[in-house]
Amino acid sequence: MTRVPHYHSFFGLHVLLTLHFIMLVIAPNALAIEPPSVLTHHHLIVTLQPHNHSLTAEDTITFHHPVGIPDVLELYLNKNFLIDEIRLNDSIISPEKDQIDIQTQDGEHRLQIPLHGTEHLGSSPSITIRYHGMIDDQPKGTPGLRFTSPDKTTGYIGPEGVYLTSETLWFPTVIDALATFQVRTTVPSGWESVTQGKETSHITSQGQTTSEWNMPRPTEALTLAANQFVKKERLWNGITLATYLFPEDAQLAEQYLDATVMYLDMYTQLLGPYPFSKFAVVENFFPSGIGLPSFTLLGNRIIKRGYTQPYSLGHEIVHSWFGNSVFNHFSNGNWVEGLTTYLSNYYYEEVHASEGTALKKRQQMSFEYNLYATGEKEYPVRKFHHKETRIDNAIGYQKTAMLFHMLRQEVGDEHFFNGIRMLIKKWTEKHADWAAIQQIFTETTGRDLSWFFTQWVDQSGAPSINVAKTEVIENIPTPGQFSVNVTLAQEKPYYRLQVPIVMYFLDGTTQHTRTSIHGKKQVVNILTPARPTQVLIDPDFMVLRRLTRSQMPPMLNTWVTDARQSVWLDEKLPPKEREAYQSILQRLQAQGTEPLAKEDLQEGLQDRSYLILGHPLKSDLGQQGFAGCKDRVEIGNDWISIQGKRYDEPNMAWLISCPHPNNPDHVVSFFHGFSPSAISRVARLLFFYGWDSYLIFQNGQVLTRDLGDPPINHLDVLLDAA
Repeated sequence: MTRVPHYHSFFGLHVLLTLHFIMLVIAPNALAIEPPSVLTHHHLIVTLQPHNHSLTAEDTITFHHPVGIPDVLELYLNKNFLIDEIRLNDSIISPEKDQIDIQTQDGEHRLQIPLHGTEHLGSSPSITIRYHGMIDDQPKGTPGLRFTSPDKTTGYIGPEGVYLTSETLWFPTVIDALATFQVRTTVPSGWESVTQGKETSHITSQGQTTSEWNMPRPTEALTLAANQFVKKERLWNGITLATYLFPEDAQLAEQYLDATVMYLDMYTQLLGPYPFSKFAVVENFFPSGIGLPSFTLLGNRIIKRGYTQPYSLGHEIVHSWFGNSVFNHFSNGNWVEGLTTYLSNYYYEEVHASEGTALKKRQQMSFEYNLYATGEKEYPVRKFHHKETRIDNAIGYQKTAMLFHMLRQEVGDEHFFNGIRMLIKKWTEKHADWAAIQQIFTETTGRDLSWFFTQWVDQSGAPSINVAKTEVIENIPTPGQFSVNVTLAQEKPYYRLQVPIVMYFLDGTTQHTRTSIHGKKQVVNILTPARPTQVLIDPDFMVLRRLTRSQMPPMLNTWVTDARQSVWLDEKLPPKEREAYQSILQRLQAQGTEPLAKEDLQEGLQDRSYLILGHPLKSDLGQQGFAGCKDRVEIGNDWISIQGKRYDEPNMAWLISCPHPNNPDHVVSFFHGFSPSAISRVARLLFFYGWDSYLIFQNGQVLTRDLGDPPINHLDVLLDAA
């Protein structure tokens, strides 16, 4: 089994939301195979010549467990390589004399080498293959409004850098086998190579640099990178931390090393010992974000922006345990990305930031699921394998992260984190699946949780909850006490849920409770010390629910996901200002979204979502759309005020989204700046900022941001406080 990493990006800026995905290149056309039964060891000697895209290599394959040696060893190797020699136990063999079958198809050499039944092999055969060739699949950018797929390459050796991964088939890959590795790499002087495991030797001599690497832990694949790196190391609790950065970015080394220490401090306490002997941050020459055993490979745009946040570098470090140590049983779905997202993108913020930040993360996970996982394309969590579309991200990352959050609420913190640690203890160097996770939590809690995994893993969708009725009764036997009856209703299929309910009172106090619902309707009786003024159902987004578009705050992603959408750029804008918006229009046009023409505006605001580029007051359409924001936003020719705070400097730009004045299922978003340079600094990355209602930028950086209120919330009931 081999691994092809997965990437995350926005507008070519590949951002690490999830950075790990398995593809079975050794079994072409197969979605998945059973976990490995053969454990091999590779002793690789590789010489790279970037100037002519070439590789010369020798790989000696042995077996850790002789009893598991197959009768016929099947290997796959890149078709661009010429095989110079094959040896069995130091004896040269050939297809003509030794029944070796070599076929080339679908971009691969397939070698079948008989092992058992050959008397001179003994009980522990070794197979040595020498080969050479060129790897020159130049990475190609993928157009897209937002990230759906990475730059495409199956591997590259060139003056810009070296990237060899499982898709490259750069060494003979054994079917159904985990492997350990000893690797010796030789690159030109001034270059550095890095791969999995610990570097045990590093020598520069006669215009070449040779490094030796030892990877004693079984792994699914081996990735190698090389470039003209500046290397910096630090020792932390016996673990080698390192950065391999381009010379122009070398000053960022301490920032990345400090962040690595911060995350390792937290996650080793939470999850247990770090599984490898090193962790390295490696800069890549094309956009990427890849989590690998003992290092992460980040595109140079990411590195330059200092992406040390939990959802980037922290995410990769958590993958050290989940995906790179406990393997994913790919044929039964992918739980790895959801759990990694929960522990890094969300849980880190819960521990280290405010409750407001954690709430916003839960909201974003819910909103992304609800905006993207809709219609006939939605599927159950169990069917998620890797990310190719925004729906995959919504289900495999966001919904699955919320699944683990709800599991934590169901079983409690102690059982939840004990279960996570037990998963690591029992399944390290093995392939775990959803059944294994269910069994782990059954053991740690002593409860039958099959219903939970059935409804959240095997069933598509999310519960739709509504308040069917509320009734407030003053209790006669106890004056001043009230009985509040809340009737919750849900649509089929009915979920078994623990739903939080919050009562608000006139004096500003609140009363919190949780109730169970498991059918069509549930009447909840709550005794309160005063007459409540408001009842909110799950205001803190602890349960993943199906929301309508009108139940979510206005934001740019509402426009992005609307089937009916238009973009407008005023033709009367000064040339420099129009030019500043062009990068947005070009990206939209690549997706088939053309700007509205002047004649399209004769009837004014229509039943659709709008993205208006320019000042809202400069067009009739803008003035109509801005009406939905006037309760929180004021605007002048050269200033904007949000909730009473004024912004008016020339280096500022802003992105605001307003409820559509005529239809709360739509949105009207505005992007503008007080100078062309302020606009252009943000325009290239505008759609990265799709989860807020209001953003103010200064010199291209976010100065402040906020999430507005939804136009309609059917779970927020106002009561008569008289």
